[in-house]
Amino acid sequence: MFWIPIERSSSKSLIRQIYEYISTQILCGTLQGGTRLPSTRELAENLHISRNVVLEAYDQLLAEGYIESRAGSGSYELIRKPTRRKRDHIVESK
Repeated sequence: MFWIPIERSSSKSLIRQIYEYISTQILCGTLQGGTRLPSTRELAENLHISRNVVLEAYDQLLAEGYIESRAGSGSYELIRKPTRRKRDHIVESK
């Protein structure tokens, strides 16, 4: 079973907690490319949360290139480890 620690009383949304946990696990190498993530229904059921929360988190991971969707199968799989996160490129102006 794939488990993600979530804190319901946190100021961070559940979507953000799931997104950050998975992206961090990818970046630190704990989750390797080719690893199949649980379906959105399965993860939502395991965490006792709405499937929409998991869908939003997966959609963000997909948009940022951390995972890819397998057409027709409804499954998500990790792709290669990104070299840099997009927000690392943000330069603040003074």
